[in-house]
Amino acid sequence: MISARKVVLSILLMLSSAAFAQRYRISDLGALRAGSAVPAALNNNGQVVGRSGMPHGEMTHAFVWSGGRIHDLDTLPGGDYSAAFAINNFGDVVGYSNAARNLRAFLWTSTSGLSDLGTLPGDTGSEARGINNAGQIVGSSSGHNGSRAFIWSSSTGMQAIDALPGDKESQAFSVNDSGQVVGSSVGGQGTQAFLWTPADGLRALGVLPGQASSVALLINNSGQVVGSSSGSDNTLAFIWTAPDGMKNLGTLPGGDYSTATGLNNSGLVVGASGSALGLHAFIWNALDGMQDLNSLITSSNVVLSGAVSINDKGQIVAFGSPGAEGAHTHVIELDHESHAGPLHTYLLTPLQ
Repeated sequence: MISARKVVLSILLMLSSAAFAQRYRISDLGALRAGSAVPAALNNNGQVVGRSGMPHGEMTHAFVWSGGRIHDLDTLPGGDYSAAFAINNFGDVVGYSNAARNLRAFLWTSTSGLSDLGTLPGDTGSEARGINNAGQIVGSSSGHNGSRAFIWSSSTGMQAIDALPGDKESQAFSVNDSGQVVGSSVGGQGTQAFLWTPADGLRALGVLPGQASSVALLINNSGQVVGSSSGSDNTLAFIWTAPDGMKNLGTLPGGDYSTATGLNNSGLVVGASGSALGLHAFIWNALDGMQDLNSLITSSNVVLSGAVSINDKGQIVAFGSPGAEGAHTHVIELDHESHAGPLHTYLLTPLQ
């Protein structure tokens, strides 16, 4: 008779094999002005947002890719630069644009175009980084005393989210459909990842063992949080949950750097990791750990150096560079996952 344990192990092995075997069809989404395109997020409808400009990142404009085309979102009046950072499932986009005098957070909709979200009282600049399906927006507002995280809605306007006790500044990067917000709080002890809820206020999420600072970049509707934790020697991607706290996602072989920037509601994580071949995009799941996305795509002529977002259909938006034959073994060196060099934006769609 087969034991229950053997049955469970057999099922786990089959699931692991199926997950590892997942491959992706890759599509180049193009760029504005035949230049560089750096993605930031995608929604469940496969719409992608980011910034695009000249080949080395100059004169960038916010864009949304939808319906097989890349669309220029332009800038606020008086501006010449903009960037988009998040999009909800209704196609509403947030980011920032310079205006006549300062950098300002914006909301873009297909019916109203760009709208300036303003600032917190006494501040002069702002930027928007996240939006949920209820239309709540988060980001930071800045002035002479530094930056303060905010949450905005059409009914309440912009409200401040203070820093953790003893800290001076805060930034918010993501908000889920329950209104939970994550970001970073900055003070004399460095940067700390935080979770904010309307009922309970701020909660510090801590750091990985032996490290000194952290930043939380995304929260899903289950309350899982991803970001990175840093020490004197390295930076490592993490996933945080309320029951288990912060878990180290590790790096690709040969690397000492990783950051998690994308998370869907199934707990799949994407990001960028150092490796023996330079900076590479990764996907992580709880069963198989971290895998190099370059080994899972259909094209051998592209180097994916980072992945920024994954939706609930398993589609991934990543950035990288076209390479020569055998690009999977090509070394690519970029200073950061948001490097503004001559990059291409790619949409990865799971093969059935």
